[in-house]
Amino acid sequence: MKAFFNGRTDTGRYRDHNEDAFQLVPALGIAVLADGMGGHNAGEVASELAISTTLTILEQTAGLSARDRLETAIQAAHANVLEKAAESSRYKGMGTTIVAVLLEKNTLTVAHVGDSRLYLLRKGKLSSLTNDHSLLQEFIDKGLYSPQEAKEKVARNILTRAIGLESTLSVDIAEHGVQTGDRYLICSDGLYEMVSDADIADVLNSSLRGDALCEELIDHANARGGKDNITVVIIDTV
Repeated sequence: MKAFFNGRTDTGRYRDHNEDAFQLVPALGIAVLADGMGGHNAGEVASELAISTTLTILEQTAGLSARDRLETAIQAAHANVLEKAAESSRYKGMGTTIVAVLLEKNTLTVAHVGDSRLYLLRKGKLSSLTNDHSLLQEFIDKGLYSPQEAKEKVARNILTRAIGLESTLSVDIAEHGVQTGDRYLICSDGLYEMVSDADIADVLNSSLRGDALCEELIDHANARGGKDNITVVIIDTV
């Protein structure tokens, strides 16, 4: 399965620095996105450290299964972020979300922690392939609130799981069959908090490709407020 990888990140209209980060290694079918959190510059340190560690481990474990590679890589990233946070008070409490995918032949394996997302556009229809690790999503899953009620009553940015948040980490890993013509979107919450799924689908269904498509999504988020950093990665299979 041949695929094209593109990504862009933007600070947004309100933040003075960017705590999002992403890296693509198309030759190895790897894409990783992280959205950092913490004190002054700490979120940026956490996201970049998590990504660099994840990439290093993924490249070193090529002989293992995709699931084992992703689990090992993200657990290593978690350990490194915890270790870094313990070094200095300026890094105390830092953490990051992560979405990491491995595309091998006709299978896309995704590992994620936090509320960054992976979407699939297939035959014009958009679906989410990840479930947010957030208090808002937990209340929805338990039936305590409808999605609209939860958005009005629950702080959107309270994560129930993240790299660096607690001493142990549970990583969600899933495998998905890939079809020719699939379009995958990995994004931080800076996109979907500003742009509805319906509008995201409209952009993904447009004739735009590659970098232009990434820029269009970011432009939509900024036009609707741009209240957070915005990062998008597009994977097109052909």
